Amino acid sequence: MLRTETLTKIFHAEDLDTVALNKVNFFVTKGEFVSIMGPSGCGKTTLLNILGMLDTPTSGHFFFNNEEVSGLSDVRRTLLRREKFGFIFQSSELQTPRSLIWR
Repeated sequence: MLRTETLTKIFHAEDLDTVALNKVNFFVTKGEFVSIMGPSGCGKTTLLNILGMLDTPTSGHFFFNNEEVSGLSDVRRTLLRREKFGFIFQSSELQTPRSLIWR
């Protein structure tokens, strides 16, 4: 189960803050197939990076199997990724996750 509550991600630059995710709420149960679609720059990759525990939200909560993971240490997130997640990458350079699969 994946669940987010008011998930927000803001990227801070020198003179500009960019809100990539603004209070995103959703719930995905085991066995469900979900598509995340939208125009370029709308936050799809940012959301996948947070759901795949490659990045952390600025605020809000992210739960995986009823455990809040948004505040876990890097070591614990790495262990969860290694044991529970798989990624399908968009390009052969393995830089940007395109799909996320969990067990």
